[in-house]
Amino acid sequence: MGQVSALTAWLILAAEVGAVFIVLTTAHDPLTVNVGFSILAGITTWSAIPALSEIFVKAGLKGMDLSKKSKHILPESMGMVAGLIYLVTMFVFIPFPFMKWFTASRDGSPQELTQLTFPNLKLAEILSALLSIQSMVFLGFADDVLDIRWRFKMPLPAIASIPLLMVYWVNSGVTYIVVPIPLRPILGHLINLGALYYVYMAMVAIFCTHSINIMAGINGVEVGQSLVIACSIAFNDMLFLQSSASGAPAIETHLFSLYFIMPFIGVSIALLIHNWYPSKVFIGDTYCYFAGMTFAVVGILAHYSKTLLLFFIPQIFNFLLSSPQLFRLVPCPRHRVPRYNRGTNLMEPSRVVLDQDGLDEEIAFMGTHNAHSALHRQGTLGRSASSTSLSSPASSTAADSSAASARPPSPSLSSPKISNSTPSKSQYTPLTNSPLSRPGWYCIKILETLGLTHVRYDSRTGQRPLEMTNLTILNLILLKAGPMSERNLTISVMVVQVICSLVAFFIRYRLVKFVYDVVS
Repeated sequence: MGQVSALTAWLILAAEVGAVFIVLTTAHDPLTVNVGFSILAGITTWSAIPALSEIFVKAGLKGMDLSKKSKHILPESMGMVAGLIYLVTMFVFIPFPFMKWFTASRDGSPQELTQLTFPNLKLAEILSALLSIQSMVFLGFADDVLDIRWRFKMPLPAIASIPLLMVYWVNSGVTYIVVPIPLRPILGHLINLGALYYVYMAMVAIFCTHSINIMAGINGVEVGQSLVIACSIAFNDMLFLQSSASGAPAIETHLFSLYFIMPFIGVSIALLIHNWYPSKVFIGDTYCYFAGMTFAVVGILAHYSKTLLLFFIPQIFNFLLSSPQLFRLVPCPRHRVPRYNRGTNLMEPSRVVLDQDGLDEEIAFMGTHNAHSALHRQGTLGRSASSTSLSSPASSTAADSSAASARPPSPSLSSPKISNSTPSKSQYTPLTNSPLSRPGWYCIKILETLGLTHVRYDSRTGQRPLEMTNLTILNLILLKAGPMSERNLTISVMVVQVICSLVAFFIRYRLVKFVYDVVS
């Protein structure tokens, strides 16, 4: 990983000393202590990743970056390091939100304060949240090692969120939702979803986890998008803390959110330094699971799951765009990451074959067409040569050659399957000899009409789809902006994430008044 400069080492040491000083001198202020722990967590993660990389490689957790000209072996699953340091940081932080109860008798407060008013439910929330995050870190690492199939790992976040949902039920169990103003004449002011509300929260956990996992594949994109979301959540929490209209319950819930988000930002920044292009490590599915469950935890227990989903606008769009492939309406390859062009050193949209037989016929047809063109050019040259050498004894040979070129091509150069069985364009239907289902065909046409994918059709009829660009936001950016470097593609995704976060804030604090009575 290389040695750090003396200046960098001194700056790191100064940051560590400053963080420790903050923790020791502000133990009575949990949020300030949390900031100090976040700095320590980031520095520890930044230092631990190079130190542990060789251990991961020796353990077989390694891979090759295929989007580079030089193929280097890199350690995988380094998201486990960030996740473990995050968990240790949060475990050490647990006593600080309850420090006033620990010091109550020493400060001369009534003894009953330590026994009767201790916030057991608040402690239960923190412990259940950490249990859910810890479960997803473990399951993510298991996925990196065992390569669990999608059908099995899809429900894992819902299972890991069970402790979270149990504490939510014990703490408040509120399952009412406020109906938007336009729908109140029909549905009323409140609707009690009952058990469906817990299903909704479990689905939030599943979506937050897997939406980051499917928007991946290039250096820094998973950590980059997660970092933007985390900073958006932290900024939203700070807005509530600064607002005079926020009541005590709202302040408590958003403090809870900050306690979990700040250390996450610390370890993510450190991980992004090593995962940025050109990446020195791979983060694996562990980080995606860890990040997604962290977001789900704060969204559920801090009671702002709808606001959380606003920060996931790019992920929601990517999921909707990917749905035809995820639900197998059109073919879905195992990896849909953009394709690396070694000649240009740029990333290009990757493609999926829709009709392999049709593509093979197209290749054969194009080969035959090129052969016929070559023979036609040779015949033209032959006729030209014969016309300029009429007095030459070889003129008869040239004439024979010219006549031969005018004959139909030999069977070896033509494909009977193509020439005899191809329907005319007027008789052709979209699904003729195509493995695509009718719903898949309509999905492709809708996406193509909207400009969200590029479809290649056969050259004879122009209607038989052969292949298309994979349905991900990464390929869409390349399709619209053209080929670009891997680094610029990651920056583009992060810029999109930032813009969507600004839109989310505008919706949450400006447009929401047209839908709900009270903004809180």
